[in-house]
Amino acid sequence: MNRVLVAKQPILDRHRQVFAYELLYRSEQPNQVFDGDQATIEVMVNAFLNIGLDRLTGQSDVFVNFTDNLLQEGVIEQFQPDDIVIELLESIQLNERVIKLIKRLATKGYRFALDDVTAELFDEWYEAGLLPHLTYLKIDFLQFTDKQKRKEVVWAVRHQFPHIQLIAEKIETEAMFQEALELGYDFFQGFFFMRPQLMESFEIPSFYYTYIQLIQQIDREEVELTEVASIIQNDLSLAYKLLRLINSPFYRRLERINSIERAVVLLGPKEIKKWLYVLALREHHDYMEVPELNELIVSSYYRAKMSEQLAILLNLNKSQEAFLIGYFSQLPAILRQPLDKLIQELSLDREIEAGLLEEKSELTPIYQLAVAYEQANWCQVDELADQLNFDKQAIIPIYKDAQNWAQSILDDQTHL
Repeated sequence: MNRVLVAKQPILDRHRQVFAYELLYRSEQPNQVFDGDQATIEVMVNAFLNIGLDRLTGQSDVFVNFTDNLLQEGVIEQFQPDDIVIELLESIQLNERVIKLIKRLATKGYRFALDDVTAELFDEWYEAGLLPHLTYLKIDFLQFTDKQKRKEVVWAVRHQFPHIQLIAEKIETEAMFQEALELGYDFFQGFFFMRPQLMESFEIPSFYYTYIQLIQQIDREEVELTEVASIIQNDLSLAYKLLRLINSPFYRRLERINSIERAVVLLGPKEIKKWLYVLALREHHDYMEVPELNELIVSSYYRAKMSEQLAILLNLNKSQEAFLIGYFSQLPAILRQPLDKLIQELSLDREIEAGLLEEKSELTPIYQLAVAYEQANWCQVDELADQLNFDKQAIIPIYKDAQNWAQSILDDQTHL
């Protein structure tokens, strides 16, 4: 099981109300060599797709640290300007390419915050002509110790760059906060208000090769959404992330989802490609080496195919819904979260929700029969088969086909 972590620290306004959150990378391996590029990718994937921005920040703005490498790789342009505030690290090398890139992105509406500003950094960015293109300056009250120079920076910003909002960061005492207030800072951040709060979730292992297949498919001139949906359907992790994304504050739809294909149509190839690019950079294809997780994922695939085929055998026009009931049935075990909470995050069709909760519905006994067969609960198999008027002999080949199909997906991906 992969435990994912993100820390958040609030940025407060002059009335101590939350204005935004800075999202920070955290790892379970304290001695791990820090990679700024990978840290940002982890933060974005975990915040948007695993934990969920609604849980992390609600409707508040989000500040995320960016290195010059990630800027130049085009990661930020996979997002809309209003999605996040790009927090530029003080270590960014201001070469000609980076300067032009920041100016171009700012012209497109992307918002930048310069982090850990000192007198020297302020002068460097001033000389590079970049201050007109910034939205926020974060003044480091621990490193920027000269109070007179702090006043001079505030004066310069207010008179030459009145569009820039000032954030006093690393505020650790009441005296620091009062000084920042008196100087006219707009926002405040630091241990005096709150230390970074750790948020956690668990992630379903994913198949790296799926991303490559999908990028190839979506890069075609004529995108076949049915084929895109079929590829996503073979990767439980990606399908779960897709539905989480559709139900996030950025993309929330009123329509409930009854199939992976419908989710693909609603989100569209452009948005899917954006996230595929970020996920492919992450390259977490080694997660599939956890045997107990493999068993749960194969079980999900089996239940999905078995439920789908049983619905078809009954001539029900709800085979896609039956598929998703089985498909998502092992999420509580994989993600270690209650089923009712997970259902709220996915915006599924009501009949799919009823099946997952084993409430009364046309599809519930079909799903229960798939599970009973999997668990060799023959008394329940007999009972449910009689209830559904099934020939028990006709179920045997369906069961075998579903088992083979489920195992073949895992084998195809992990042996590439």
